[in-house]
Amino acid sequence: MRDLFYPDSVVVIGVSTRPNNLGKEIARNLFEFRYSGIVHLVGPQGGVMFGRKILSSLDDITEPVDLAVVLTPAKTIPDIMEQCGRKGIRRVIIESGGFGEYDESGRELGTKLKSIAQRYDIRFIGPNCIGIINSANGLCVPFPTLKNTFRRGGIGIIAQSGGVALTFLNMFDGEKLGYSKFAAVGNKLNIDENDLIEYYVDDPETATICLYLESIGDGRRLMEIGRRSEKPIIVHKANIAPLSSVIAHSHTQALANDDQVVDAALRQAGMVRLRDMQRYLDFVKILQLPPMNGKNLAIVSRSGGHAVIAADAAFTYGFDLPDFRPEFLDEIKKRLRADVIRLTNPLDLGDLFDFDMYVKIVERTLQEENVDGLLFLHTYFAVIEGEASRKLLQAVALLAGKYGKPVALCISTDQQEMSWLHKDFDFPIFLSPERAVHALNASIGYRTRRNFIAADRVEGEIRPAADTPAIANLLETVRQERRSPLLHEALAIVRSAGIPVPDYRVLVRGSEAAWLEDGLQGPYAVKIVAAGVSHKSDAGGVVLNLPDREAVLRVSEQMMERFGSSPNADGYGVLVQTMEPATASSHEFIIGARRDPSFGPVILLGHGGIFAEILGKTSLRIAPLSPAEVDGMIDELPASEVFKGARGRDPIDRTALREAILRLAHLMVQFPDIDQIDINPIVATAGGVTALDARIVRA
Repeated sequence: MRDLFYPDSVVVIGVSTRPNNLGKEIARNLFEFRYSGIVHLVGPQGGVMFGRKILSSLDDITEPVDLAVVLTPAKTIPDIMEQCGRKGIRRVIIESGGFGEYDESGRELGTKLKSIAQRYDIRFIGPNCIGIINSANGLCVPFPTLKNTFRRGGIGIIAQSGGVALTFLNMFDGEKLGYSKFAAVGNKLNIDENDLIEYYVDDPETATICLYLESIGDGRRLMEIGRRSEKPIIVHKANIAPLSSVIAHSHTQALANDDQVVDAALRQAGMVRLRDMQRYLDFVKILQLPPMNGKNLAIVSRSGGHAVIAADAAFTYGFDLPDFRPEFLDEIKKRLRADVIRLTNPLDLGDLFDFDMYVKIVERTLQEENVDGLLFLHTYFAVIEGEASRKLLQAVALLAGKYGKPVALCISTDQQEMSWLHKDFDFPIFLSPERAVHALNASIGYRTRRNFIAADRVEGEIRPAADTPAIANLLETVRQERRSPLLHEALAIVRSAGIPVPDYRVLVRGSEAAWLEDGLQGPYAVKIVAAGVSHKSDAGGVVLNLPDREAVLRVSEQMMERFGSSPNADGYGVLVQTMEPATASSHEFIIGARRDPSFGPVILLGHGGIFAEILGKTSLRIAPLSPAEVDGMIDELPASEVFKGARGRDPIDRTALREAILRLAHLMVQFPDIDQIDINPIVATAGGVTALDARIVRA
């Protein structure tokens, strides 16, 4: 990737002197941003542009070229890529559209491009993109006409949409946040977000990585990079609704990922996902401040109303507002004009007009051991207090660095003054108390998660299947028969994985009477075993609480007769299972997994039984898992406090539930033949867990 951003020479292919030619705008940007290397121009019509001759062919260039930037009709691109390969150009940016985002013939062109690139060992960005910018050397190749006014800094930008990438650039620049690298990657046929993120992680000029994605190709690699990155990676993942998916596919060839899986994966990998531009910008701004190491927040405000709004926001996000020491408040009270405001946290200074005293109050507040961060709310009219307020804000900003605690400045003033602050005041400013508090809370969540990742290790925590050969043999049998496991086979796999299953027997036609001599203990559950019946209860394929063997025999014969006559049931027989005794302290759960095409095995935990729909929230993680990660899944479920024991109920055996989830996760990792598995319900009691039912779908 470094060769892409630091070429010694660039050729722009597709340049002409026509007024509406976009190729010449790419060249214009290179000169505008003072690119430090050599620039060649190529176009079939020739001519002169920017004092340089437009060559008619790549073959007219006699010296080596490091990077080609191409903007010509899509059908010409494969031949141009061939020319680049023969010329020894190993880095290419294809800005032309008309590929897989357009139609089937465009997809075929894309396939051809990938084949040519592989043959010549070419790495390319695009197609259907606006390319890259490197603030360090002036490499700027987007086709929109730009001005070299953007601030240099530590933000690395990666986006599938060129328009959003430029929005990021403008948005950050408007807040005095500079960029280091910029990449709009379009269809991602060769170089994708993972390649660029990995480069940014190691790039000494990049401190924060900002992404806009409409699809995620290799989610597992993204997670691996995210987990090991010491730099914040912030993601705006769009394309979650059916309509936006159609739009995204039409212009970036993006395919929608399962949004819940994306949420879980990004968080698990220590990346931050934000869903709107305002909060995205606020989070990037809060990262410029010292970290907030706890949730003790002090609020200092010139306006009582703003203080109330800020206190409400602090309550919403779970911040604590510690009391100030009485002697501290007494000192402030002496400076007030009238003793009409009760001093507390939030600290309402509406009756104080000595701005030097404001600075002293902020400093004293930051010195308090029980204060982790401060929200400073200042309201003023610039025409009257502009100069004094700017001096105050500069002094408060310096205190954040002095004491290593964040000071979130929330300013309310006129538009002209706000524009001046954004232009010349080199410190993050927030436009509302709610946005400032949300940003502080998000930063705490990010650092908490990063600390968890640093301390957590999956390695060494793998739960191998208790009987791996039995699982492998059973899966091979169903593979050869081109089907998924039946109920009893699924339960056998679950049991072989080391998850407890009640004793059961399988009856097929003709074996019913012989079962009367079996030693299986009651009461009994009878379940249909049939490949065509996935939801047994809905189809009447489950009967519970049968008291004796005669009842089992009667129900089994009826069930096999009914399902055996169904053309879709593919009846095999019935499964007779010992019923687990229900107690007031039993909890039913669902644990399951499916294989996501981008992220791999996704593990699910949810409430089962009567609470499945009432408490419908589930918890997701990507396998493999650590015990600490599984504990997090359990704690995320609604009413998780009940699992510890409440109102006379015994606590569940949390260790056994954790072990079952870990074994399920490893089963998915160890056996890629399994596409989906549901264990529903798995019952947890004080004495352990038991899987009562299972369904497995073969990949």
